[in-house]
Amino acid sequence: MDTGGMFVLDRVDPRQGASGWEGHLQHPDGGTTTLGFQVIGDGPQPPDHCDGLAIAFLPLVMRRGGGLHVRGSLTRGAIRNLTEYAEAWASWSPGGFGRVVITADAVLDGLRPPACHEAVCAWSGSLKSTHTLVRHLDALAPGAFRVRAAVRVLGLRPNSASLSDADTLRPSVEALGIEGVPLLAVRTNAATTGAIDREIGPLPLVAAALHMIGGGCSSGLHSRSWPLTAQLRYPRPGVAIQDLLCGDTFAVRADGGAATPPRMAADVGRHRALARIVSDCRDRERHEPPCGRCPACDLLALAFVAWCGDCPLPTLRLAASRVARLPFQDPVVSAEAEGILEDWGRGPASLRTILRLRVGCSRLGIDVRDHWRWVCAALGVSPPWPR
Repeated sequence: MDTGGMFVLDRVDPRQGASGWEGHLQHPDGGTTTLGFQVIGDGPQPPDHCDGLAIAFLPLVMRRGGGLHVRGSLTRGAIRNLTEYAEAWASWSPGGFGRVVITADAVLDGLRPPACHEAVCAWSGSLKSTHTLVRHLDALAPGAFRVRAAVRVLGLRPNSASLSDADTLRPSVEALGIEGVPLLAVRTNAATTGAIDREIGPLPLVAAALHMIGGGCSSGLHSRSWPLTAQLRYPRPGVAIQDLLCGDTFAVRADGGAATPPRMAADVGRHRALARIVSDCRDRERHEPPCGRCPACDLLALAFVAWCGDCPLPTLRLAASRVARLPFQDPVVSAEAEGILEDWGRGPASLRTILRLRVGCSRLGIDVRDHWRWVCAALGVSPPWPR
């Protein structure tokens, strides 16, 4: 891969009366990428330093490697964490990412997060992010935070960049209002500018939005993208190093992910208004009813059905044929399906039998492939395994 060169990040203040921030990344070849975040409605002003903006642009720099200089200030912890983040991805995929040397006009030392136990919570409307939210609302997590606000980031898909009207956000505002949690919506142009890396995903953009909007809080919470057990399958979905996307004044933490999907469904199901608008759909926006046809919709319905025998979302209808056709070649689907089977509750026995057969076939296939790789490596007909 092409390496070297200095990227320069400039921060631009928003127009008067607007809350948010914008950055211009100058590429070594002379090109420029502009990335903006704007709060819809009233919201806190972003911090003076550029930790969050550097996080948002870092994947673009990692694809080439070299240097990133910020014309502004960064906390010492942000430089350390983001350098390690880039190192981890470069080690994971040396052909796709390069190491990054991060510098700034000013490096801030001795800063600490606010002395409060409050957090903002990234909430996309998915089962995992909703479970992260209710873990703290219901004090299900040790040392649970008081949730100051839920943060919805718009613009992470090409057709959602212009969503800003009250009708789009009203169901979410009403459901969260019942729980006493305000919704803060942030609009970004990340999807249209190509700032979302195909392997890393949108997490750095979500972390940047949490940095921008979390003024006065000590932490920003987000859900893990996939179960840890998905890392034990091949092909692996990627490295899980989310907690490095923070600086000295604000911690971004991956919360939850240890519970099985049925347990998540049980905890979320106690909040009926939130349960009715949960969506994991891959084909539709989260503010729209789920399609009911993609594997993510099937897994969501299966999680609710496994725990209580019914699904609160009227658009999701689970059939035995759809359970039989789940794409177990996807390591995330396979890991979540196993979690559903392990924590099966009052769901129909017929669906459980079909799921058990699929999980058993998947485990057998993994064992056969692993033994075949080891035998080929031992005979010298293929490279050593694992790497």
